[in-house]
Amino acid sequence: MNKLKYFVMMVALFIGSATMAQTTLKIGHMDMQYVLSTMPEMKQVQSQLQTLQSQLEKQAAAKQKEFEEKYNRYVNEGSQMADAVRMDLEKDLTQMQQSAQEFASNAQKTLQQKESQLMQPIYDKIGTAINDVAKEGGYSYIINAGVPGLDVLYYADSTMDVSNAVLKKMGIDPPAASN
Repeated sequence: MNKLKYFVMMVALFIGSATMAQTTLKIGHMDMQYVLSTMPEMKQVQSQLQTLQSQLEKQAAAKQKEFEEKYNRYVNEGSQMADAVRMDLEKDLTQMQQSAQEFASNAQKTLQQKESQLMQPIYDKIGTAINDVAKEGGYSYIINAGVPGLDVLYYADSTMDVSNAVLKKMGIDPPAASN
């Protein structure tokens, strides 16, 4: 009887340790900012966004210049203008000011939409590489650990950093002295 109890306990311990071994997690971390800054596509995205921003700034400056010219005319000649002309100019100035505010708001939205449009293929590429690295490396989780002040981790073993593996998976050679 004692042998049977011993055998049952040994089997239970064996099954318990086998179950625990299956639940061991492998967690990796990566620095998304590092990965993004290393990707050659980012230079093109930044260039396109800078070009768009410059175009929008030129348009805003032209609107501002036109407003200032009308405003200066109003200040210098307003008292000498006929009431109807002055009122029309005041109305134009008010509309121009509202138009400038609307333009600034729309320009910001346009920039954000363009950035999202340009970044989506990059995020998709990184996501695919992360999934491949996780599967190949047997990782249960890969956590972003590169946002100062917003890090998810308080401690990370540098040997578990998969940033360079993600870059390699995308066909990018990581810089020599990094991560």
